[in-house]
Amino acid sequence: MTLNSTDKDLVFIASGGRTGTTFLGRNLGRVISDCWSEHEPDILHGARFITWKQLADFGLWHMVIGRLLGQSGVRVLGHRLIVGDIDDATVRQRIRESRRRYHDRIRERLVVESHAQWWYLAEVLPEIWPGAKLIGVIRDPRSWIRSWLNHGGRYDSRDRVKLFPPGRLTPDQLGQDRLAEDWNNWGAFEKLAWEWSILYGRLSDAVEVNSSARMWRFEDLFSDDPSAMTELVSFAAEHGARNYAIGDLRDFTKHKANASRGSARDWQDWTPAQAKVVRRLCGPTMERWGYGNEPEWKALLESA
Repeated sequence: MTLNSTDKDLVFIASGGRTGTTFLGRNLGRVISDCWSEHEPDILHGARFITWKQLADFGLWHMVIGRLLGQSGVRVLGHRLIVGDIDDATVRQRIRESRRRYHDRIRERLVVESHAQWWYLAEVLPEIWPGAKLIGVIRDPRSWIRSWLNHGGRYDSRDRVKLFPPGRLTPDQLGQDRLAEDWNNWGAFEKLAWEWSILYGRLSDAVEVNSSARMWRFEDLFSDDPSAMTELVSFAAEHGARNYAIGDLRDFTKHKANASRGSARDWQDWTPAQAKVVRRLCGPTMERWGYGNEPEWKALLESA
């Protein structure tokens, strides 16, 4: 018997990308019983065409027409909500409706969706689906910036997001006038540092006030110590009176995700000016999550 969406337990995994959320979305369903997990089910990656499954789950409006008009999609609606271009009630209704058919057709009772863009809606998620769990994954901005510079596709010639409305979030849209003056002179490095500060600042705030939400550090999840990953899996599997059985995690916790390969330099080789930019933009949230305590990092900042 297929359960409708109101009978499902829901888990949403949010991050800034390059944090192992693809691995989690594709594999949590393997180790948790009666669980369906998927990574970005309504996103087109690369040159892939829309599949019939996506059309059946989300419809032509959500997948194509609404996106072209800037009216559908987690990122689009979240962006518009943050900048005050749309009201909470409309966002809640559109997001809930966009996932209804998708959730209804899944036979499993526990549904896990990892989607980097859920951070936009982290604050209103409890209002969209009361009781749903939110898992955040944060990564040290110094390695996150390097990973995105090596991966590409963000603030460079391959960036497709800027081609479709509403484009990428910018400081002027958030009323950050002083930073808006710098934006056009910034390269990908500075823009990534700013994006990290916004998305993880907002996600951290949302997790702090939501008893059904938790954040884990990428470095802890994908380390040699399996305890953090075990905690995350257990958190995803526990839903009040319903606790879903968890299988053998020994191989699962050994996975390594998003190792950076490319020409972008490690922070130990940054200039003092680059370190200063990251401290200026990311410093408060870095301190909040225990990043930036190395003597070498402090020395680099002092040299600036």
